[in-house]
Amino acid sequence: MPQKIILDTDPGVDDVLAILLSLSSPELQVLLISIVFGNTHAPVAHGNLLKIYHSLSKEVEQIPDAQSRYGALADTSNRTMLALGEDGPIGGEKAVAAYFHGPDGLSNITETHPHFTPPQLDASTPHEHLEISKKPSHEVMLDILREEDDDSVVIVALGPLTNLAHAFRTDPKSFSRVSRIVWMGGALDHPGNTSATAEFNCFADPFAASEMLEGCKAGLFELILAPLDITTPHAIPFSDLIHPSVVRIPNSRGVIVETDEEPSPLQAFVSAMLVRVRGLQASFGLEDSMEMHDPVAVWYALAHAMQKRNSPPLDGWKLTQRDFKIERIGELTRGMCVIDRRGTGESNNTDRSKDEDLKSFGIGKKDEETGRMGEKIDKARQLPWVIVKTPGIDELRRVLLGRVFGTKVE
Repeated sequence: MPQKIILDTDPGVDDVLAILLSLSSPELQVLLISIVFGNTHAPVAHGNLLKIYHSLSKEVEQIPDAQSRYGALADTSNRTMLALGEDGPIGGEKAVAAYFHGPDGLSNITETHPHFTPPQLDASTPHEHLEISKKPSHEVMLDILREEDDDSVVIVALGPLTNLAHAFRTDPKSFSRVSRIVWMGGALDHPGNTSATAEFNCFADPFAASEMLEGCKAGLFELILAPLDITTPHAIPFSDLIHPSVVRIPNSRGVIVETDEEPSPLQAFVSAMLVRVRGLQASFGLEDSMEMHDPVAVWYALAHAMQKRNSPPLDGWKLTQRDFKIERIGELTRGMCVIDRRGTGESNNTDRSKDEDLKSFGIGKKDEETGRMGEKIDKARQLPWVIVKTPGIDELRRVLLGRVFGTKVE
């Protein structure tokens, strides 16, 4: 049986590749695609998801191999649900990543390539592949977690954690039935990509990220992070992603591939998005490749499909627990993952001036009730897991290109 997942996303160019990877992976059954603001505004991101399915439908119709790669689309009895979620954070000012993803979240292809936009939905006609819910996504998320068996549904979050925080606030008991949450978010020992200190998903709603982090530490659910530390090095060359008929890019061997072949519908869709991204990456002085932030999170989920809570990672993967807090309101550090580097064994980021245990240290306290520096020992406290090793970039490249586009990778 495939692993049932909820995909919470804000498409978003790298979200597109992650969504396609999830839909082309037989290990996964996508029950719900939950839309949140982030890379663009939530209603626009909702439309972007329909654009993805529009091109995907054409791919399956026109490319025989695609029918087997995206076999789940043929199962109309188990259509993926689509629900619109929050269009702003639970705290702080709203921010979107139009600086990277363009005004529509997909490099402005709504204007430059209007043929990728499907006809407007007719409310009286069901979507061919999606069941479109009128409920807000956090309610649909909770409905699924209540209906499915405990520890059977994984949430893969590719954007700000706003929808998850709303679900957690609304019904903590039902939300805690989730098997685990895999989140592309945060930067621990790596520079930020939105500010000097913050990764975008954490920056966009640091209040939601902080609430979910504390819920994990309280032992209510398992949280696994794919932060910039691990996702940034996982970059795939643009020559693999942009069809040579669109832009002639030297491959890894410095060879420009000449072709008279037309791109498939998905190749054309993805290429149109990535031409602008490639230029933007060059303006940042980065290599001619695209960082696979969101696909790494989906890759982890599919590699560990059907594993139960607190299972160890498979060969080739490594996780480590990290203790940190998330800055919510800092003028320069909003969304920063703040790590206590004092090495004293204190609870993370303890402010000693407000620590009552320190004030009473050695004054009528039993030693066994406290840890080093007077820290209370909380046996129920859990820490998030952080992905620190994967099977490698070459393996990700093989998996993603093979499944999404049917490309054979040497």
